[in-house]
Amino acid sequence: MDKLKMQSLDVTGSNIDKIAQLFPQCVTEHKDKDGKTVLGIDFEKLREELSADVIDDGEERYQFTWPDKKPHAHLANTPTNKTLRPCREESVDFDHTQNLYIEGDNLDVLKVLRETYLGKVKMIYIDPPYNTGNDFVYNDDFSQSAADYQENSGQIDEEGNRLVQNTESNGRFHTDWLNMIYPRLKVAKDLLADDGVIFISIDDNEQANLKKVCDEVFGQSNFKSNSIIINNRGGRDYGGIAQQHDYILIYTKSIFSHINLVEEKDKQFQYYDAKGGFNLMELRNRNVKFNDKNRPNLFYPFYVNPNNVDANGLMEISLEPQNGFIEVFPAKSNGIQTVWRWGKEEKARKNLNIEIFGKANQNGGFMIVQKYRKTSKMQRSVWDEKEFVNERGTEAMKELFEKTYFDYPKSPFTIKRVLELGSSSDSIILDFFSGSATTAHAVMQLNAEDGGRRKFIMVQLPEKTDEKSEAYKAGYKTICEIGKERIRRAGRKIKEEAGLQGQDLDTGFRVLKLDTSNMQDVYYTPWEFTKKNLFPDNVKGDRSAEDLLFQVMLDLGVELSATIEQRTMDGKQVFFVNGTHLVACFDSGIAEDTIKEIAKLKPRYFVMRDSSLPSDSMADNFDQLFDTYSRDTIRRII
Repeated sequence: MDKLKMQSLDVTGSNIDKIAQLFPQCVTEHKDKDGKTVLGIDFEKLREELSADVIDDGEERYQFTWPDKKPHAHLANTPTNKTLRPCREESVDFDHTQNLYIEGDNLDVLKVLRETYLGKVKMIYIDPPYNTGNDFVYNDDFSQSAADYQENSGQIDEEGNRLVQNTESNGRFHTDWLNMIYPRLKVAKDLLADDGVIFISIDDNEQANLKKVCDEVFGQSNFKSNSIIINNRGGRDYGGIAQQHDYILIYTKSIFSHINLVEEKDKQFQYYDAKGGFNLMELRNRNVKFNDKNRPNLFYPFYVNPNNVDANGLMEISLEPQNGFIEVFPAKSNGIQTVWRWGKEEKARKNLNIEIFGKANQNGGFMIVQKYRKTSKMQRSVWDEKEFVNERGTEAMKELFEKTYFDYPKSPFTIKRVLELGSSSDSIILDFFSGSATTAHAVMQLNAEDGGRRKFIMVQLPEKTDEKSEAYKAGYKTICEIGKERIRRAGRKIKEEAGLQGQDLDTGFRVLKLDTSNMQDVYYTPWEFTKKNLFPDNVKGDRSAEDLLFQVMLDLGVELSATIEQRTMDGKQVFFVNGTHLVACFDSGIAEDTIKEIAKLKPRYFVMRDSSLPSDSMADNFDQLFDTYSRDTIRRII
C-alpha cells in the first residue's frame, strides 16, 4: 500500500513536469538545500531552446512589478501541510448541507482547496481590504518565526494569524497590499472553472494596481469590465469631491466564459399577440461596417403585402415576388448600402410571418421588423440602482441582528446581481474575504427565488473584534462568529418566507477550521528522525478520526461537501464518503474479515492508518484480499 502525501499540491513540481513533457532535455537532477537529490530545470538549456524569444536581463520590456513580487509569486506555488478540521457543533445540518464555512488564513485555505476544487468553482466574488490607510492586511513573511514577527509588528493572535495595519505612513504602503493580494489571486485562478468569472470590489486606493495585477494573473484579454457601482448617493468627502462610487473589476477565466444577461424588472411591451408581449426591432443592421460590399449574402429583398395587416400594424411578407407585394431593401445610411442582420437561407426563411414582418415607416415606405420578446438585457457598466447602496447592506444586518455588528457590509442585492451575472443554477461560489458573509446570504436568497442549487464556500480569517465594539459586547469575539451567526439567521428567515417552496432549500453549512497537519513531523521527514526519537504513532494525539478523514478527502480530491456515513463493522468505525467512492477506517487492529467485507463493496479508494495493521506481514494479506475481491480499488495508508 502506498502512503498518501497529506499535503497540498506542489505547483512548482507540477510545472517542472509540464516542462519535462515539452523539453525533457532541460530537466536534470541536482541537490536541494537539504542535500536531497531532486529534479530541476537547466535554464541554460531551456534558454537555448527558446533563444529567439528570451528577453535578456536588463532589457527593457513592458511589465508591472514591485518589491518582493518574485518571492510572493513563488509563495503561491509552494505546498502546505496544513489541513481543515471539521467542527460539527458550530455547523448547521452538517450531514446534508453542500455549503462550507472555512476559518483560517485564506492563502493557506486556497492552497488546501486547490487540488480538490481545481477548475470547479464557477464564480468568485471577493471584497478585499481597500488599503485605505487603516486596513489590516495579511503579512506572508513566513521566513520570520512567530516570536520574531510578534516582536517586530505586535500583530499576531493566539492562533498565529498574522495581520498588520497598513498605514499610509508605511514606506511599503502599496507594496505590502500587492504582496498580500497577488499570491491569493494566483491560487484562486487555479480554482476557477474554464467558464468561470471573478468579481472584485475595490475603490480608488488600489483600483489601478489591482487591474494591472489581474491583467497579469487572468490575462488582459479576459478583462470584461471595470464597472462603477454607485453605493453612496450622497457621497463621501474626499478632498473636495463627494465620492459616490466604488468599482467592481470583472475578469473571466478563458474564452469559454461569458457574462449572463440580467432580467429587466417590470419590463413594458408596446405590442401583444397570442404568445404574449413584444417590442419591435428593425431587422436592418445599422452598423455601416457591414454593407452590401463585404456582406453580399445579407443583402436581398423582402416583399411586403400592404393589404394584409394585423391589429399591431404588422404586414405579411414573402421572400419571393408576388402580385400586390412591394419590394423592400435595407435602407441606405450616409450613402452606404446597409444589410439585414439575418441571411436569406437561414433565420429569415424559418421565421417568416412568425417573428419577422413588414411595417410602415414614418416616411411612407416600409421596413422589416422582428418581434423582440426578451425580458433580459446586458448589465450596464454603471450600477446605479438604488438597492446597491451601502445602506441596504446595513439594513440587511439590522433586520437579522437588530444592530449593525459589522462596518460597511455590502448590500446583498449587489452580490445577488453578481451571482446573476456570473453563476448558473448549480454553481460553486467562492468568497475568500467573506467578512459578514453577505455572499452566503445572497446565494441562499437567490436559490429561494429561482429554485437554484448554488453552493457557497466562505473563507474568513478569525480576526478579533475590537473589545470596545458592539459586536464584542454582544459576544461575537471574532468576525467569523458574526458571519456564521448571520448565515444561521438569514437561512431561517429565507426558509420561513419561502414556505412550502423552501422545504428543500439548503441553508446549512459545514464549519471547517484551518490547522496544522494531523500528522507528526516524522510523517513528512522520516529521514530526520532516529530510532530513539521516532514517535510511536505518526498521527497527533489530539486529532479525531473525522479530522483524519477530511485531510484524506483533500488529498484524494474529494469535495468537502461530500456525503459522509459512519458504520460499525466488527466493532470498528468505518467511514463511507459519497457511497463507496471512499471507504476509510482509522482504528487499530483491523481484522482480515473486516477488510474482506470492505473489499466486497468494491470502493474506489480505501484508506487506513499504518498502525491499523496488526503486523507488517498482514499488509500482504490485505492486498491479496483486495486483489481477489476488488482489484481496481486504490489502496492507501497514512
